[in-house]
Amino acid sequence: MPFASNPLRRFWATTPLLVAGIAAGTFFAMNSHSAETTSPRPQGSAPKPENLKLATFGNGCFWCTEAVFRELRGVYGVTSGYTGGSVANPTYQQVGMGVTGHAEAIQVEYDPKQIGYADLLEVFWKTHDPTTLNRQGADVGTQYRSAVFYHDQEQQALAEELKEKLDKSGAFNASIVTQIVPAAEFYPAEGYHQDYYAENPEQRYCQLVIVPKLEKFRKVFADKLRKDEPETTAEAPQPLPDELPPGTDFSKVDWKKLLTPEQYRVTELAGTERPFQNEFWNVTEDGEYRCVRCGQLLFESDSKFESGCGWPSFDVAAANGAVVLKPDNSLGMVRTEVRCSRCDAHLGHLFDDGPTETGQRFCINSASLKFKKEKQAAPK
Repeated sequence: MPFASNPLRRFWATTPLLVAGIAAGTFFAMNSHSAETTSPRPQGSAPKPENLKLATFGNGCFWCTEAVFRELRGVYGVTSGYTGGSVANPTYQQVGMGVTGHAEAIQVEYDPKQIGYADLLEVFWKTHDPTTLNRQGADVGTQYRSAVFYHDQEQQALAEELKEKLDKSGAFNASIVTQIVPAAEFYPAEGYHQDYYAENPEQRYCQLVIVPKLEKFRKVFADKLRKDEPETTAEAPQPLPDELPPGTDFSKVDWKKLLTPEQYRVTELAGTERPFQNEFWNVTEDGEYRCVRCGQLLFESDSKFESGCGWPSFDVAAANGAVVLKPDNSLGMVRTEVRCSRCDAHLGHLFDDGPTETGQRFCINSASLKFKKEKQAAPK
Protein backbone atom coordinates (compact mmCIF):
# COMPACT_ATOMS: atom_id res chain seq x y z
CA MET A 1 0.00 0.00 0.00
CA PRO A 2 1.52 3.41 -0.93
CA PHE A 3 2.60 5.64 1.92
CA ALA A 4 0.16 8.44 1.09
CA SER A 5 -2.85 6.16 1.63
CA ASN A 6 -1.40 4.59 4.79
CA PRO A 7 0.90 7.15 6.43
CA LEU A 8 1.29 5.12 9.62
CA ARG A 9 3.01 2.14 8.02
CA ARG A 10 6.35 1.12 9.60
CA PHE A 11 6.19 4.12 11.87
CA TRP A 12 5.55 2.97 15.36
CA ALA A 13 7.59 -0.16 15.80
CA THR A 14 10.83 1.80 15.76
CA THR A 15 9.99 5.43 16.54
CA PRO A 16 11.37 5.29 20.13
CA LEU A 17 14.70 4.09 18.78
CA LEU A 18 15.33 7.40 17.06
CA VAL A 19 13.68 9.80 19.45
CA ALA A 20 15.01 8.35 22.71
CA GLY A 21 18.64 9.21 22.02
CA ILE A 22 18.06 12.91 21.39
CA ALA A 23 18.03 14.16 24.98
CA ALA A 24 20.94 12.17 26.36
CA GLY A 25 23.31 12.82 23.49
CA THR A 26 22.52 16.50 23.27
CA PHE A 27 23.01 16.95 27.00
CA PHE A 28 26.60 15.67 26.90
CA ALA A 29 27.43 17.78 23.87
CA MET A 30 25.49 20.98 24.56
CA ASN A 31 28.55 23.07 25.37
CA SER A 32 30.23 21.96 22.18
CA HIS A 33 27.17 22.74 20.08
CA SER A 34 26.56 26.15 21.57
CA ALA A 35 30.05 27.26 20.60
CA GLU A 36 30.58 28.43 17.05
CA THR A 37 32.95 25.74 15.87
CA THR A 38 33.60 25.34 12.55
CA SER A 39 32.25 11.61 5.65
CA PRO A 40 29.42 11.19 6.04
CA ARG A 41 27.53 10.24 2.89
CA PRO A 42 28.25 12.55 -0.06
CA GLN A 43 25.46 14.35 -1.88
CA GLY A 44 26.76 13.01 -5.17
CA SER A 45 28.00 14.78 -8.25
CA ALA A 46 25.22 13.75 -10.63
CA PRO A 47 23.37 16.65 -12.30
CA LYS A 48 20.14 17.67 -10.62
CA PRO A 49 16.99 16.56 -12.44
CA GLU A 50 14.45 19.12 -13.52
CA ASN A 51 11.32 19.97 -11.55
CA LEU A 52 12.79 19.49 -8.07
CA LYS A 53 10.52 20.48 -5.19
CA LEU A 54 11.25 22.13 -1.85
CA ALA A 55 10.42 20.91 1.62
CA THR A 56 11.23 22.94 4.73
CA PHE A 57 11.32 21.52 8.25
CA GLY A 58 12.21 22.74 11.71
CA ASN A 59 13.08 19.80 13.93
CA GLY A 60 15.88 20.87 16.21
CA CYS A 61 19.55 21.47 15.63
CA PHE A 62 20.16 21.69 11.89
CA TRP A 63 23.55 20.02 12.23
CA CYS A 64 21.68 16.79 12.98
CA THR A 65 18.72 17.16 10.66
CA GLU A 66 20.82 18.08 7.64
CA ALA A 67 22.97 14.98 8.15
CA VAL A 68 19.86 12.78 8.21
CA PHE A 69 18.01 14.16 5.18
CA ARG A 70 21.03 14.37 2.91
CA GLU A 71 21.28 10.55 3.01
CA LEU A 72 17.85 9.97 1.47
CA ARG A 73 17.51 8.72 -2.08
CA GLY A 74 15.92 11.42 -4.24
CA VAL A 75 17.25 14.29 -2.12
CA TYR A 76 19.58 16.52 -4.15
CA GLY A 77 20.35 19.26 -1.66
CA VAL A 78 19.90 20.17 2.00
CA THR A 79 20.56 23.69 3.23
CA SER A 80 20.71 24.69 6.88
CA GLY A 81 19.14 28.03 7.66
CA TYR A 82 16.62 30.16 9.49
CA THR A 83 12.95 30.79 8.73
CA GLY A 84 9.70 31.88 10.34
CA GLY A 85 11.05 35.05 11.96
CA SER A 86 10.68 38.80 11.70
CA VAL A 87 14.27 39.93 11.03
CA ALA A 88 15.86 39.90 7.58
CA ASN A 89 19.18 38.07 7.18
CA PRO A 90 19.51 36.99 10.81
CA THR A 91 22.81 35.74 12.17
CA TYR A 92 23.39 32.57 14.19
CA GLN A 93 23.99 34.68 17.29
CA GLN A 94 20.70 36.55 16.85
CA VAL A 95 18.69 33.40 16.27
CA GLY A 96 20.41 31.70 19.20
CA MET A 97 19.25 34.48 21.53
CA GLY A 98 15.66 33.66 20.58
CA VAL A 99 14.71 37.27 19.80
CA THR A 100 14.16 37.09 16.02
CA GLY A 101 11.39 34.48 15.96
CA HIS A 102 13.27 32.27 13.53
CA ALA A 103 13.56 28.51 13.78
CA GLU A 104 16.67 26.56 12.92
CA ALA A 105 15.48 24.75 9.82
CA ILE A 106 16.54 22.82 6.78
CA GLN A 107 15.39 23.30 3.21
CA VAL A 108 15.35 20.09 1.21
CA GLU A 109 15.51 19.85 -2.59
CA TYR A 110 13.92 16.57 -3.63
CA ASP A 111 12.75 14.75 -6.73
CA PRO A 112 9.09 13.73 -6.21
CA LYS A 113 9.57 10.93 -8.75
CA GLN A 114 12.07 9.28 -6.40
CA ILE A 115 10.76 10.19 -2.96
CA GLY A 116 7.40 11.58 -1.97
CA TYR A 117 6.63 14.39 0.42
CA ALA A 118 4.80 11.91 2.65
CA ASP A 119 8.04 9.94 2.96
CA LEU A 120 9.90 13.09 3.97
CA LEU A 121 7.23 13.72 6.60
CA GLU A 122 7.72 10.19 7.91
CA VAL A 123 11.43 10.84 8.36
CA PHE A 124 10.73 14.26 9.86
CA TRP A 125 8.37 12.99 12.58
CA LYS A 126 10.41 9.90 13.29
CA THR A 127 13.78 11.58 13.84
CA HIS A 128 12.89 14.16 16.47
CA ASP A 129 10.48 14.56 19.39
CA PRO A 130 7.43 16.51 18.13
CA THR A 131 5.79 16.59 21.57
CA THR A 132 8.19 18.96 23.34
CA LEU A 133 7.35 22.62 22.91
CA ASN A 134 10.31 24.75 21.81
CA ARG A 135 12.78 22.08 22.82
CA GLN A 136 14.82 19.17 21.47
CA GLY A 137 16.82 17.49 24.21
CA ALA A 138 19.00 20.09 25.90
CA ASP A 139 18.48 22.59 23.06
CA VAL A 140 15.81 24.93 24.42
CA GLY A 141 14.18 27.95 22.81
CA THR A 142 11.71 28.89 20.10
CA GLN A 143 14.50 28.43 17.55
CA TYR A 144 14.28 24.67 18.22
CA ARG A 145 10.51 24.38 17.74
CA SER A 146 9.02 21.56 15.73
CA ALA A 147 7.54 22.94 12.51
CA VAL A 148 6.49 22.01 8.99
CA PHE A 149 6.75 24.98 6.63
CA TYR A 150 4.57 23.93 3.68
CA HIS A 151 5.11 25.26 0.15
CA ASP A 152 1.72 24.39 -1.34
CA GLN A 153 -1.73 23.14 -0.40
CA GLU A 154 -0.81 19.52 -1.09
CA GLN A 155 2.04 19.65 1.43
CA GLN A 156 -0.26 21.35 3.94
CA ALA A 157 -2.95 18.69 3.54
CA LEU A 158 -0.50 15.80 3.89
CA ALA A 159 1.14 17.28 6.97
CA GLU A 160 -2.16 18.01 8.72
CA GLU A 161 -3.58 14.60 7.84
CA LEU A 162 -0.57 12.71 9.17
CA LYS A 163 -0.33 14.84 12.32
CA GLU A 164 -4.00 14.14 13.12
CA LYS A 165 -3.58 10.40 12.56
CA LEU A 166 -0.46 10.28 14.69
CA ASP A 167 -2.21 12.00 17.58
CA LYS A 168 -5.24 9.70 17.36
CA SER A 169 -3.06 6.60 17.19
CA GLY A 170 -1.32 7.39 20.47
CA ALA A 171 2.05 6.93 18.81
CA PHE A 172 3.61 9.39 21.23
CA ASN A 173 3.07 9.69 24.98
CA ALA A 174 1.96 13.30 24.60
CA SER A 175 0.21 15.44 22.02
CA ILE A 176 2.14 16.62 18.98
CA VAL A 177 2.97 20.32 19.16
CA THR A 178 4.40 20.62 15.63
CA GLN A 179 3.43 23.85 13.89
CA ILE A 180 2.15 23.52 10.31
CA VAL A 181 2.54 26.95 8.75
CA PRO A 182 3.18 28.48 5.31
CA ALA A 183 6.79 28.63 4.21
CA ALA A 184 8.28 32.07 4.79
CA GLU A 185 11.54 33.62 3.64
CA PHE A 186 14.36 31.13 4.17
CA TYR A 187 17.79 32.52 5.03
CA PRO A 188 20.73 30.12 4.54
CA ALA A 189 22.90 29.86 7.65
CA GLU A 190 26.55 30.88 7.71
CA GLY A 191 28.91 28.78 5.62
CA TYR A 192 30.46 26.90 8.53
CA HIS A 193 27.03 25.44 9.38
CA GLN A 194 26.56 23.86 5.95
CA ASP A 195 27.46 20.16 5.64
CA TYR A 196 28.54 20.39 9.27
CA TYR A 197 28.76 16.67 9.94
CA ALA A 198 30.46 15.98 6.61
CA GLU A 199 33.09 18.61 7.35
CA ASN A 200 33.54 17.90 11.07
CA PRO A 201 32.93 14.18 11.69
CA GLU A 202 35.54 14.04 14.47
CA GLN A 203 34.01 16.94 16.40
CA ARG A 204 32.69 15.94 19.83
CA TYR A 205 29.07 16.95 19.16
CA CYS A 206 29.09 14.91 15.95
CA GLN A 207 30.45 11.84 17.73
CA LEU A 208 28.11 12.02 20.73
CA VAL A 209 24.90 13.10 19.02
CA ILE A 210 24.91 12.82 15.23
CA VAL A 211 26.72 9.49 14.77
CA PRO A 212 24.36 7.49 17.05
CA LYS A 213 21.34 9.16 15.48
CA LEU A 214 22.55 8.38 11.96
CA GLU A 215 23.26 4.75 12.83
CA LYS A 216 19.69 4.24 14.02
CA PHE A 217 18.28 6.21 11.10
CA ARG A 218 20.17 4.07 8.59
CA LYS A 219 18.76 0.88 10.07
CA VAL A 220 15.17 2.12 10.12
CA PHE A 221 15.23 3.73 6.67
CA ALA A 222 17.62 1.38 4.88
CA ASP A 223 15.24 1.07 1.94
CA LYS A 224 15.19 4.84 1.42
CA LEU A 225 18.90 5.60 1.54
CA ARG A 226 20.75 6.90 -1.49
CA LYS A 227 23.31 4.62 -3.05
CA ASP A 228 26.85 5.91 -3.13
CA GLU A 229 27.68 6.82 -6.71
CA PRO A 230 30.73 5.01 -8.05
CA GLU A 231 33.81 7.17 -8.24
CA THR A 232 35.07 7.60 -11.77
CA THR A 233 38.33 8.87 -13.19
CA ALA A 234 39.66 9.26 -16.68
CA GLU A 235 42.13 6.46 -16.04
CA ALA A 236 42.19 3.65 -13.50
CA PRO A 237 44.80 4.30 -10.81
CA GLN A 238 48.10 2.54 -11.40
CA PRO A 239 49.12 0.02 -8.71
CA LEU A 240 51.54 1.53 -6.21
CA PRO A 241 54.68 -0.37 -5.22
CA ASP A 242 54.98 -1.45 -1.57
CA GLU A 243 57.35 1.46 -1.00
CA LEU A 244 58.51 4.26 -3.28
CA PRO A 245 62.29 4.28 -3.69
CA PRO A 246 64.60 6.49 -1.60
CA GLY A 247 65.24 9.86 -3.19
CA THR A 248 61.74 10.14 -4.69
CA ASP A 249 60.75 13.78 -5.12
CA PHE A 250 57.23 13.55 -3.74
CA SER A 251 56.40 17.09 -4.80
CA LYS A 252 56.58 15.93 -8.42
CA VAL A 253 54.53 12.74 -8.05
CA ASP A 254 51.17 12.84 -9.83
CA TRP A 255 49.15 11.37 -6.95
CA LYS A 256 45.90 11.71 -8.86
CA LYS A 257 47.06 9.04 -11.28
CA LEU A 258 48.36 6.72 -8.56
CA LEU A 259 45.52 6.93 -6.02
CA THR A 260 41.81 6.26 -6.00
CA PRO A 261 39.64 9.40 -5.79
CA GLU A 262 38.99 8.76 -2.09
CA GLN A 263 42.67 8.23 -1.30
CA TYR A 264 43.53 11.42 -3.16
CA ARG A 265 40.78 13.41 -1.41
CA VAL A 266 41.98 12.30 2.01
CA THR A 267 45.77 12.39 1.63
CA GLU A 268 46.17 15.37 -0.69
CA LEU A 269 43.12 17.50 0.09
CA ALA A 270 42.96 16.65 3.82
CA GLY A 271 39.50 15.14 3.51
CA THR A 272 37.80 12.89 6.03
CA GLU A 273 36.14 9.59 5.17
CA ARG A 274 32.90 8.32 6.69
CA PRO A 275 33.14 6.68 10.14
CA PHE A 276 32.27 3.01 10.55
CA GLN A 277 32.26 2.54 6.78
CA ASN A 278 35.93 2.50 5.93
CA GLU A 279 38.34 -0.35 5.34
CA PHE A 280 40.32 -0.72 8.56
CA TRP A 281 38.23 0.74 11.40
CA ASN A 282 37.44 -2.69 12.90
CA VAL A 283 40.36 -4.78 11.62
CA THR A 284 41.93 -6.73 14.50
CA GLU A 285 44.51 -8.84 12.64
CA ASP A 286 48.23 -8.53 13.36
CA GLY A 287 50.25 -6.53 10.89
CA GLU A 288 51.61 -3.16 9.84
CA TYR A 289 49.82 -0.02 8.74
CA ARG A 290 51.83 1.79 6.09
CA CYS A 291 51.35 5.04 4.21
CA VAL A 292 49.19 4.38 1.17
CA ARG A 293 51.34 6.79 -0.87
CA CYS A 294 54.99 6.17 -0.01
CA GLY A 295 54.80 2.90 1.90
CA GLN A 296 56.43 4.18 5.08
CA LEU A 297 55.59 2.23 8.24
CA LEU A 298 53.27 4.40 10.34
CA PHE A 299 51.52 2.25 12.93
CA GLU A 300 51.55 -1.35 14.13
CA SER A 301 48.61 -3.49 15.14
CA ASP A 302 49.70 -3.81 18.77
CA SER A 303 49.11 -0.08 19.22
CA LYS A 304 45.62 -0.20 17.67
CA PHE A 305 42.55 -0.06 19.92
CA GLU A 306 38.79 0.22 19.57
CA SER A 307 37.88 3.82 20.35
CA GLY A 308 34.26 3.77 19.22
CA CYS A 309 34.82 6.70 16.85
CA GLY A 310 34.57 4.66 13.63
CA TRP A 311 38.11 5.23 12.37
CA PRO A 312 41.34 3.27 12.98
CA SER A 313 42.76 4.46 16.30
CA PHE A 314 46.30 4.02 17.65
CA ASP A 315 47.94 5.11 20.90
CA VAL A 316 51.43 5.55 19.47
CA ALA A 317 53.15 5.85 16.09
CA ALA A 318 55.35 3.01 14.84
CA ALA A 319 58.69 4.75 15.31
CA ASN A 320 60.14 8.12 16.17
CA GLY A 321 59.77 10.37 13.16
CA ALA A 322 57.22 8.20 11.30
CA VAL A 323 54.63 10.96 11.51
CA VAL A 324 54.77 14.71 11.96
CA LEU A 325 52.29 16.81 13.91
CA LYS A 326 51.08 20.17 12.70
CA PRO A 327 48.65 22.70 14.21
CA ASP A 328 45.35 22.72 12.33
CA ASN A 329 43.16 25.80 12.81
CA SER A 330 40.83 25.11 9.90
CA LEU A 331 37.04 25.29 10.23
CA GLY A 332 37.29 27.48 13.32
CA MET A 333 38.72 24.72 15.51
CA VAL A 334 42.11 24.07 17.08
CA ARG A 335 43.31 20.54 16.34
CA THR A 336 46.55 18.63 15.77
CA GLU A 337 46.93 17.24 12.28
CA VAL A 338 48.91 14.04 11.65
CA ARG A 339 50.94 13.71 8.42
CA CYS A 340 53.37 11.19 7.01
CA SER A 341 56.88 12.48 7.66
CA ARG A 342 58.13 11.11 4.34
CA CYS A 343 55.62 12.15 1.68
CA ASP A 344 53.52 14.66 3.68
CA ALA A 345 50.27 12.72 3.17
CA HIS A 346 47.42 13.83 5.40
CA LEU A 347 46.59 10.93 7.73
CA GLY A 348 44.15 12.28 10.32
CA HIS A 349 44.29 14.01 13.70
CA LEU A 350 45.71 13.42 17.18
CA PHE A 351 43.57 13.76 20.30
CA ASP A 352 44.49 13.58 23.98
CA ASP A 353 41.63 11.29 25.08
CA GLY A 354 43.32 7.92 24.55
CA PRO A 355 42.73 5.14 27.13
CA THR A 356 46.34 3.95 27.53
CA GLU A 357 49.25 5.44 29.45
CA THR A 358 50.19 7.58 26.43
CA GLY A 359 46.86 9.41 26.67
CA GLN A 360 46.95 9.67 22.89
CA ARG A 361 44.43 8.75 20.19
CA PHE A 362 45.73 8.91 16.66
CA CYS A 363 42.48 9.03 14.68
CA ILE A 364 43.51 7.98 11.17
CA ASN A 365 41.66 7.67 7.86
CA SER A 366 41.71 4.16 6.38
CA ALA A 367 42.13 5.75 2.94
CA SER A 368 45.57 6.98 3.98
CA LEU A 369 46.72 3.50 4.96
CA LYS A 370 47.55 0.14 3.47
CA PHE A 371 47.63 -2.89 5.71
CA LYS A 372 50.38 -5.48 5.48
CA LYS A 373 49.21 -8.57 7.30
CA GLU A 374 51.77 -10.34 9.47
CA LYS A 375 52.88 -13.57 7.86
CA GLN A 376 51.94 -16.69 9.77
CA ALA A 377 54.52 -19.40 10.30
CA ALA A 378 54.03 -22.42 8.06
CA PRO A 379 52.65 -25.44 9.91
CA LYS A 380 55.16 -28.21 10.62
